[in-house]
Amino acid sequence: MKNISEKTLRNLPIFSHQTADPSVFLPEKLLARASSMKGERQAKIPACCLLDFDGELIAVAQKRFAASTSPDWPCFHTSLLILEQDGFEMGLIGGTVGASFAVLVCEQLIACGCRHLIGYSSAGSIGTQMSPPYMMIPDRAIRDEGTSYHYLPPAPSVEADGFLPEILVRHVKNCGLPVCRGTTWTTDAPYRETASQIEQHRATGVQTVEMEAAALLALAQVKQVEIASLLHVTNTMATGDNDFHKGPEDINYKIIECCMDALKEALEQGGGR
Repeated sequence: MKNISEKTLRNLPIFSHQTADPSVFLPEKLLARASSMKGERQAKIPACCLLDFDGELIAVAQKRFAASTSPDWPCFHTSLLILEQDGFEMGLIGGTVGASFAVLVCEQLIACGCRHLIGYSSAGSIGTQMSPPYMMIPDRAIRDEGTSYHYLPPAPSVEADGFLPEILVRHVKNCGLPVCRGTTWTTDAPYRETASQIEQHRATGVQTVEMEAAALLALAQVKQVEIASLLHVTNTMATGDNDFHKGPEDINYKIIECCMDALKEALEQGGGR
């Protein structure tokens, strides 16, 4: 990188996107076509949805919340579960791994009327303030992935916006794990998290590392919807004996319940931004 000129850096494809230009390929058009091909109607989905990186919430949602598959979700790549509680509906999609896929799914959810989203994923702990397992709701994300640069001009990080993150912090305290806010490092390459990078981020106060938060926070700003990232910090990059222990036995149930409560409050507080 030392031998690359500033002009060359500016011309790299990842930094050359005209983020103000409209897109030709629109999620609304894709979804309309998908509904037509499937012979299904295209209807509105819940205004609140939860994305589940690992897909571990799906079985609990079906068993404990009697979640059912939506017949109106026209996406080719995923299934949308509908959870109902006291008249409130929440959508749940599993397996939304990585920034590009998580944002692709969010774009389609937004096109169908969703305005409040939580991206739930596992994360590694970089900071020394807390030991896993714990929960973190980022207030800032380091943009070491590609998707956010298609939505916002180049910058080292993106801030969490809107009121949903703070609402989520309050409700996630009921999960039975310590909760904090802070900065996360979003990367597309988890198996390229080197010791020098980890130390560099740790020295600047970064608390966690994961794969989606920066892109989701960038999307929230551009689309003017409420998106919060919920990180379940379970490991130190597979370097500790207790890595990947998630906490209480019923933690998946508690996460769903806390997310439902937070999204319900956000919806009551006032639709999309």
